[in-house]
Amino acid sequence: MASKNNEEDNDNYIPAAGEELLYEQTIRQLKGEINKGRTYDQAFQTLSEHDKYLQNEIGEDFLKVIIAERHFGDGYGIDDIALMLDISYEQVEKIRDYMLRDLSNVFNRDRKWPDSDMSH
Repeated sequence: MASKNNEEDNDNYIPAAGEELLYEQTIRQLKGEINKGRTYDQAFQTLSEHDKYLQNEIGEDFLKVIIAERHFGDGYGIDDIALMLDISYEQVEKIRDYMLRDLSNVFNRDRKWPDSDMSH
């Protein structure tokens, strides 16, 4: 398993099929709870005792999903998302900014390929 202290290792970690299915089901369940009007903490409280450890594992990923869908997809403001989830504006803003930097890095990395000296 990837080291939690090394972000690069986490980016390269490939979960087992069962872990991936559990991850997807949990994200789907949490999104359903948010759609019912529950806050971030309330949504995680609906998980079974067995699955509660997942909050540490997927908490930030879940916030990224909500920000991507609600902010970038639906045009909700950062303040609206923070209020809806009952988390700080700064936390939502920090994750949004991370997502934008990550996309910028991918875009810039991909743009460098055509200028490469490597022949095909």
